[in-house]
Formats: sequence, structure tokens, C-alpha cells
Amino acid sequence: MIISLYIKNYALINELQVKLEKGFTVITGETGAGKSILLGALNLIAGQRADIGVLFNKQEKCIVEAEFDLNQLNLQSFFELNDLDYQTVSIVRREIGTNGKSRAFVNDTPVNLSLLKELSQHLIDIHSQHQSLEINAKESQLNTLDWIAKSNSILQDYTMHFNHYKKLQSELKEIRENELQQRNNFDYFTFQLNEIEELNLRENEYEELKSELSVLAHSEEIKTNLQKAAFLFSESENNLLQNLNEIKTAISGIARYNKQYEEMLNRLQSSVIEIKDISGEVETHLEKVNFDPKRLSFLNQRIADTERLMRKHGLTNSADLLKLKNELSSKIFDIDHISDKIKSIENELNNQEKELFKKAALISKQRKAKIPEFEKSIATILHLLGMPNAKFSVQHHHLEQFNSKGIDDIEFLFSANKGVAPAPMQKVASGGELSRIMLAIKSIIASVKTLPSIVFDEIDTGISGDVAAKMGNIMKEMAQNMQVISITHLPQIASKGNQHWYVYKENTGNSTTSYIKILNEKERLHEIAKMLSSEKMSDAAISNAKELLGYAKRNQ
Repeated sequence: MIISLYIKNYALINELQVKLEKGFTVITGETGAGKSILLGALNLIAGQRADIGVLFNKQEKCIVEAEFDLNQLNLQSFFELNDLDYQTVSIVRREIGTNGKSRAFVNDTPVNLSLLKELSQHLIDIHSQHQSLEINAKESQLNTLDWIAKSNSILQDYTMHFNHYKKLQSELKEIRENELQQRNNFDYFTFQLNEIEELNLRENEYEELKSELSVLAHSEEIKTNLQKAAFLFSESENNLLQNLNEIKTAISGIARYNKQYEEMLNRLQSSVIEIKDISGEVETHLEKVNFDPKRLSFLNQRIADTERLMRKHGLTNSADLLKLKNELSSKIFDIDHISDKIKSIENELNNQEKELFKKAALISKQRKAKIPEFEKSIATILHLLGMPNAKFSVQHHHLEQFNSKGIDDIEFLFSANKGVAPAPMQKVASGGELSRIMLAIKSIIASVKTLPSIVFDEIDTGISGDVAAKMGNIMKEMAQNMQVISITHLPQIASKGNQHWYVYKENTGNSTTSYIKILNEKERLHEIAKMLSSEKMSDAAISNAKELLGYAKRNQ
């Protein structure tokens, strides 16, 4: 349930806080005082989008914060799954910055709006006047029946399979559309692959050939310099190795006199070993360097063939050429086996279709089984709400092909008058009748769905008198198992509340600000009397208000 609601810098509200209780809470106030603003703030908590237009002061950010009691809601797994800190009393906060950007938090952890909407479905049901019109839509009617039939879990499994089925259909359509083009590409891809395969290029071969070519193309220069180096190392009269050995002998004679001389000798010995090793390598390379015209021609041709294919395909290295070879092989394989892939998807689609029909049949059976009880419950409540001749029925027939909701076509039929056959609600139900139907539906859903809080925004539109009192009784009865909050303009309903909040506005300077306060017994009596008459309350209005409040107490 909602423990408290804090609003700052939202619409006409500068700052206010509402502490809510269990049971039935009513909110009243003059038209335009700001009752709908409270609903708007709750909608922000439920994940509705917002913009900079809601800021009371354009220079400050807006904050809406709601505190929820999560006891007995079994939401620990939801919090764990979404990496949220679970607390039995949790806080949901929305902030709208001066730039219009919105942020949402659950127990100070940032969340996106989709997650906030998902969480709010477990916490609060906000019924607006717009929702009363939505019930005329077939999809909304089917969703209502699913809540009553408790078929949402099996429907969730069905939806997962249906989405996979639609994905397969899209994949098959795309493959079929591309099949002709792919087959036309087959010869072209094959030609390109053959060209690369004929080159028979090894990994890193191109780089190795380039290195070898560089040596072979400059063989004379390389040989001359290697010969000079070999001569200077060991063949000249005063060659490097001989000189180093003489230096080493000289230093070794004095090494015993000073540690630094000894270290110098060690370094010379290492140098002699390294120079001998380099000299050996020079001799080895000198033996290998020979100009080979045939090899040079081969290297030039091999490199030219490789670079021609690289240029043709817009590549910069041989690794990409080998990668292209693999890609072409894969494409040719796919084209060659495209018929097998189409057949495989067709078989899977056929199996999925059979499975979906089975699941849809189970859902349909579950829905149909609840229809008689649902019709009877709605009719009973409508009779209590002053519609003794009302008839409510659910028209049902099977679809030839399943859709995202199964194979059922549902339509709610209604008649308010005796002797008049029920017809589609959107054609025959007035605003007041639709309000009563919606309350009946909500009260039934509340009995089967675990929901701690429900908010009614003027669900009493189009009704009055005794019917309003009966509507208040139904909401009060609902409030025995959940928190019910009703924004109302009818004294008959306002008198039923366990808690009564009053919304009002004041003009200060050039601005108008909305406020809310909880009414004590005397203030509540005056508010009910004012709702019954006008600003100038008559004795009759006060007497009537006392009667309403007394009636409410007798029926608590």
C-alpha cells in the first residue's frame, strides 16, 4: 500500500506531503483545485513520461516520491532479478530536471521507465476516466477476462512461443525474397572464390615473399657489405676480433689489482662472444646471398598476382584476402543449401503452429469456463448499483487463425433496459453506466488479483443519489482487503471514507498554488454539507451531511 506521497514543484503544487492509511481514502475539492494533479503525480510514480511543462518553478527540478509498504507482496525475487535493494518499506522517486530530462529511482537505485512500469503493476492500479473508455476496446476486454480467469501465466508462455513463431515467419519471408537474388549471385561468388583458390595463398606468405624479394632485388649491395663486414671482423691485418682478444689479454693482466678492472674484463669477454656470434651470422648470410633471376621473376609475379586480387576486392593485406575466401565459401554453402534451410524453417513453423493451437485451446478453455461466473458477478453488482434490469454478457467465438492473444474473439455486451437485447458496450453504455460497469469489473479483479492499492479518479461520473451511496459501499467493501483511494465529487461517496483529504488552491500575488489537508470531523462535516449545497451551507445540508456520515459509521 501507499504510505505517503511527497510532491515538490509539480504543476500548481509548490510542496506537499500526504500520509495515507489503510482502508478507504477519499479526496475531494473544487473543480480545478488540483485533484487531477495528485493523479498526475501518481502516474509519474507508475512510469508515465513527463516533460518540462509540469514544473511549477521552471528554475527548479520537480520531485515526486512515494513510500510503499511491500509486506506480504512477495516481491523479493523481482527486486533480486533486477538488481534492486529490497526493503519492506520501499521508496519510488521521480525527478524532472529544468531541461525536461527525467530520472527514476527505486530505493535510490536508478531505473528505467520500463522497469518502473513493471514494478508499479505490482503496487498500484490507477483508474482514470480514460480507462473507462478503454474497456470498450476488445483487447482491453480480453485482458480483463484473463485477469478474472487467472490465465496470465499460461498466456505469458503462449506469447513467448508466438513471438518465436512470428520471428520464424519473418526469417522465412526474408530468405524466400532473397532466394532468387542469392542464386543469381552463386556463379559470381563461385568465380571470385575460384580466383582466390587458384592463387593458393598461404597465411603470411605475401609478407614473407615481400621480404625475400627485398633481399634478392638488392643482393649485390647486400653481398658487398657483408663481405666487407666479414673482412673487418676476422680477415684484415688488424681485424676486429684480433684487436679485441689483444685488449682482453691486456686487461686480464691487471684485473687482479682492482675490482673495476675485473668487471671491465668480464664485459670484454661478453663482447668478444657477442662479436664472434655476429661474425658467424655474417658468414652464414654471405653464403646464402646469391642473385637468382628465375626466383626474382617468380617472386615479382607471385606478389603481383596477390596484389591484383587485393586491389580488385579493395583490400590492404593478405589476411583480409584469406578472410574473404572463407566468407565466399560460407556464402556459396548457404546458397547451395538454401532449399534445405527453407524446408527446415517450414517444418519448425509447422511444429510451432501445432503447439500454439494446443496452448491457445487451453487458454480458451480457461477463459470460457470463467465467463458464466463473470457475467453473473457483473450483473449482481450492477443490480446493487441501481440497475435492476441490467444485462451483461460476454460474446465469444473462436478465430480461424491464432493471434498474439490466442484464438478467442471477445466482446462485452450490455443492456440497461428490460426487453432490450444486449449490444456492444461502446454503442449503448452511457457515461454513468460505463462507470458502474468499470467499478464492477474492478471490484471483481480486486478479489482475484493481489494488488495493495487502487486509485479511482472520478469513477462516479454520471451517477448520483442512492446509486452513488451504493457505489461508495462497494469501494468501502473493496477497502477491507486493499487500500482504496477515490477522487470524487459526490458527497455520498466522500462520506464512506475512513480518511478524507481536501484539495484547495490559493492565489498569492501572481501565482496560484494547490494545497491538500486532512479533514477533522468538523471540517469533514462542513465539506460534505458544502458538496450537498453550495458555499452557503443551509441547515438542511448540514443535517443531510450528518445523516450521510452517520450512515457511513453504521455501515463501517
